[in-house]
Amino acid sequence: MFFKLISRIRFLVNSTNQHGVHSPFVFDFVTKGLYQKLPKSVATNDFLATQKLRKKEQKILLKIINYFQIDTIYTTVDELENTFDNNYKLLFINTINKFNFDTISVTSSKLIVVFQDIHSNKVNQEKWVTLCKNPKATVTIDLFYFGMIFFRNEQAKEHFKIRV
Repeated sequence: MFFKLISRIRFLVNSTNQHGVHSPFVFDFVTKGLYQKLPKSVATNDFLATQKLRKKEQKILLKIINYFQIDTIYTTVDELENTFDNNYKLLFINTINKFNFDTISVTSSKLIVVFQDIHSNKVNQEKWVTLCKNPKATVTIDLFYFGMIFFRNEQAKEHFKIRV
């Protein structure tokens, strides 16, 4: 608990809002996805009901799903399909220390990997930093509640810490 509190304070000091983002892709995601109110027509996702998430985490994850219009959510690397159409796919990992880039064979610009509890303890935080340094991960976003990895070959490698 104490570690998470210190991590939260560090995050708040080092993070930014949309004004510190200089990537058009991430800026659009932050302003049109994370900082917009969810329309009342957006229903709670069946996937969210099966996860043990706090209300704030559910709201953020629902905004991610809504913004990218995600139709398929995977919870293990083994479930990933080798073919990607034009729709975004989300890989949700709730135990970051079990994830390894070597196990993921598909790295499409339409794949988003979301990690839960990246700041819950020192081991998870160190694993998150290691994953961010991997050359396959071109865009990484730290939302404190979640860590997001994108495999966008068309974009230079960047890391963002965004307050939500």
